[in-house]
Amino acid sequence: MIPIDQVDYLEAQDDYVEIHAQGKTWLKNETLAVLAEGLDPERFVRVHRSFVLNLERLARLEPYAKDSRVAVLHDGRQLPVSRAGYARLRERM
Repeated sequence: MIPIDQVDYLEAQDDYVEIHAQGKTWLKNETLAVLAEGLDPERFVRVHRSFVLNLERLARLEPYAKDSRVAVLHDGRQLPVSRAGYARLRERM
């Protein structure tokens, strides 16, 4: 069991989800869509088809290329942000 407040982000890996928390990773045999449904939508946002981000870990958004952005976490890790993910982020910020 991983406390939800320790989760930094979730990453899709085929039929698994890689859970990133406090510098460690775990694999769960579940799809990202199914796992994301059970998360608090005020705290977690799907920023890309392969990533769900804990908003508490977001330091800033930076432009990456035309019409795309990257989410920079407090620890410096970067996650891609799709156009739809950016729209979802803007709704919650």
